[in-house]
Amino acid sequence: MYLTGRDSGMFVYGVLLIAVAGLLSTACRPESPRQRNHLNTPVDTLAVRAAIDSLRKNYQQAVARGDYQTLNTFLTDEALIVNPGSAEWRAMRAESDLPFPKGATLEIEPSELVVLGPDWAYEMGTSSVTYVPANSETEVTLSETYLVLFRRTPDGWNVHREVSSSFIPGKLNGDK
Repeated sequence: MYLTGRDSGMFVYGVLLIAVAGLLSTACRPESPRQRNHLNTPVDTLAVRAAIDSLRKNYQQAVARGDYQTLNTFLTDEALIVNPGSAEWRAMRAESDLPFPKGATLEIEPSELVVLGPDWAYEMGTSSVTYVPANSETEVTLSETYLVLFRRTPDGWNVHREVSSSFIPGKLNGDK
């Protein structure tokens, strides 16, 4: 088959795109519990996972205690958090100046934790906040899907970026 002009350029572009995709997929595949990053630095993924699991547990416990000062210690200095913008989440945030209303509980359920290298990891999952709104006796539970980018700092692993959405895959139109 002979390609000329525009067709040959598109063919070469397509082949290069496939080659780059193949290299990236191979480069990003974990080798074992000790994964290597692009600098060929060994990373103990089991230790990173344990540290992030501990961070998550401590975060949930701080929320349950109402210890909102401690929550800041789980963030990098450059942390950026984008919360769900639905009316229900805005109503919850309006309950107080704190990250969560007093008496709130937080349940975090990670579905994926990936160690990207010695200083970076990300986690995706769902979480639920339960609280009792002012002037009510009925608990409200709000759920979200989140993606967190963790960064290793001199103090340990911390949340660097978090983006969350009130959309839960598999739960459309308020389905439970």
